[in-house]
Amino acid sequence: MTDLGEMGWILGIRMTCDWEKCTILLSQKKFINDTLECYGMQNACPISSPALANEHLLKLSSPAIDTKVYQWALSSLMYPMLATRPDLAYAIAALGQHAANPGPDHQHTLEHVFHYLWATTNHQLVLGCSAASVPTLLGYANSNWASDINNHKSMSGYIFTLGGSTISWSSKKQPTVALSSTEAKYIAGAYATKEAVWLRLLFSELGQDMSSSTTLHVDNQSTMAIA
Repeated sequence: MTDLGEMGWILGIRMTCDWEKCTILLSQKKFINDTLECYGMQNACPISSPALANEHLLKLSSPAIDTKVYQWALSSLMYPMLATRPDLAYAIAALGQHAANPGPDHQHTLEHVFHYLWATTNHQLVLGCSAASVPTLLGYANSNWASDINNHKSMSGYIFTLGGSTISWSSKKQPTVALSSTEAKYIAGAYATKEAVWLRLLFSELGQDMSSSTTLHVDNQSTMAIA
């Protein structure tokens, strides 16, 4: 092997170590800027949120715009979403459901995400915690009940942190139709619980003490009572 020194880049992700704060910063600023330039959005008007409030995308039976262009633009956003940008998860998941038959409304929403990226190119994922603190695994789960106007299904979302650092996240449509917000949040909690079990097994194999329970936060009293 050859020692190339401290790692700086990996798969297009810029890694910066802050030895004083014991943190690692992960940034995809260059990749995002290249993507914005590729689609002519490098001077887009900045927007503060990745998705419009109460926006509902109708499912089309056939494409009304160039499908390949839409799919390529959407795929270029998936890498940041999976690697360092959990704030893009909901918008990308919603847009991905219309990749086969996109229309002008879907294109407008996709461009909205590009505007948001232009405003947040400096955002970084921070990993690490104080050396004196014990890294604790915490989970947060939620859902938006019957948000899809096409089939009335809900979206599940979760995020897990370890010592305050975000390490796992997801936004995904539920496979069944929930009859109440309680049921929708219960399904989201069960979805997150599977991830919690997997993370606990992973950390156990890495030699971490996982004897204590893992807390999963859910903001619905009825759901917690059922669980």
